[in-house]
Amino acid sequence: MTTGVARRSGSRGWRRSLALVLPLVLGLGSCAGPNLWTDGTSISTGKTSGGRLRQPAKLRNRGIGYTIPEKWRKRGFRFGTDELVEAITHAAARVRARHKRATAGIADLSPEAGGPSMWHKSHQSGRDVDVLFYTDDASGKQLPPPEEDMIVFSGEGLPIQPAELGPEGYEDPDWKIRQFDKRANWLFVETLLRDPTIRVQWIFISSPLKARLLDHARRKDRPRWIVEYADRVLNQPGDSLPHDNHMHIRIYCSRADRFHGCVDRGPVWQHEKKTYKYHGPERYDPVLWRQLAAMTGPTGG
Repeated sequence: MTTGVARRSGSRGWRRSLALVLPLVLGLGSCAGPNLWTDGTSISTGKTSGGRLRQPAKLRNRGIGYTIPEKWRKRGFRFGTDELVEAITHAAARVRARHKRATAGIADLSPEAGGPSMWHKSHQSGRDVDVLFYTDDASGKQLPPPEEDMIVFSGEGLPIQPAELGPEGYEDPDWKIRQFDKRANWLFVETLLRDPTIRVQWIFISSPLKARLLDHARRKDRPRWIVEYADRVLNQPGDSLPHDNHMHIRIYCSRADRFHGCVDRGPVWQHEKKTYKYHGPERYDPVLWRQLAAMTGPTGG
């Protein structure tokens, strides 16, 4: 009798446990959809000009070869996708390894949750970052990034004081001796374009400074494919300032983030690296891509 009671009691307990667990199991199954069931890494959703960011990577104040200058440190826009944060820190470290004094000034990424801000119309989904130009002086000595200013440079790589700054000009006391460091800036760009963990969509920069970088790359006999690739992604945007005081880097959605609703703005270009490197047949029409790129154009902000 005691054994029978124990069995019936155990059976009732098992049924109660099943009744509690089953809804949880079914609930987990319902989470296997976009923006719900994830592996705990960053998620970029929507467009760069109308998106959000979940579980972002946070860029530290400083690291090997880079720093967040005070103006942008106070703003706090230091969040991005895992891929973007890792790529820019890797690129900065590689430049430092080659040029011992070179330091990248990393300005804005995105707010912690993404979304709009008063400073940017893009930078909303963790896939944009502004990087101050590397600078050196006339002797070639590399200079640390300014704490409060983005210095405007001419096509000759020399500093300009825009009239809109007023008589006070820049706060940076060294601005007059700064020059656009084509060596460090090119190496930073090339490292990003070679990075297998990301695909760069655009690097917004003024046309004269783009020409300066490409000329330097050709003079240094950089591989033809990487120069042609840079020629495609380096662009002066048509709907914002010319980006003659910093470069604005934008990466494509990762495959995982596309599942969660990440949307690339402009032409989708999935196999660009192999096309430039090997000139082989690809699964997209390069003529059509260039036509789309010419119609939409790069857009920044």
